[in-house]
Amino acid sequence: MQRWGRICRDLAAAAIVALAVGACSTDLGLNNVTLVPKPETLLRKPDWATFSGGKNEFELRPVTAADLVNAQGQCASGLEQQVAGTEGASPPGPVGGIALQMTECEVVRRAGPAEKVDFEEGGERVVVLTYLRGPAPGIYRFRGGRLASIERASGPPPAPAKSQKPTTKKPAGT
Repeated sequence: MQRWGRICRDLAAAAIVALAVGACSTDLGLNNVTLVPKPETLLRKPDWATFSGGKNEFELRPVTAADLVNAQGQCASGLEQQVAGTEGASPPGPVGGIALQMTECEVVRRAGPAEKVDFEEGGERVVVLTYLRGPAPGIYRFRGGRLASIERASGPPPAPAKSQKPTTKKPAGT
């Protein structure tokens, strides 16, 4: 008999604990369960892919005449001559990188004077600056004053290798 009394007491205690825990829990019904996510959560951009800055930070300033090169590949301000140094001297390393959407003069200031400048005819201004040597060799194509594409330039022809003449050494002791 004691055994049945002990089992009943343990069951009653377990029932009391279950009721207490059940009273503190939330709704466990299937009303709030969603097996398929909502469409707005599927199409939403993830937090890591958003930018907190304003749209005006990405706007480019208008291209002016001071941003365009002339037929010799020089800018009206002449700053590229100061950067490049004297005529005939090799241009220094780039002040910074060269990126798409830069103006013609920004590229010339960073890469130095171009070796070849081509203007293509048409309604829109199209300029091609070619650099075969220097810190940033390449072919730079501009549309409307802004850098549109960069291509790797074939380097200058290799310098002829110096042939080594056989030298005759005098034998030691003569």
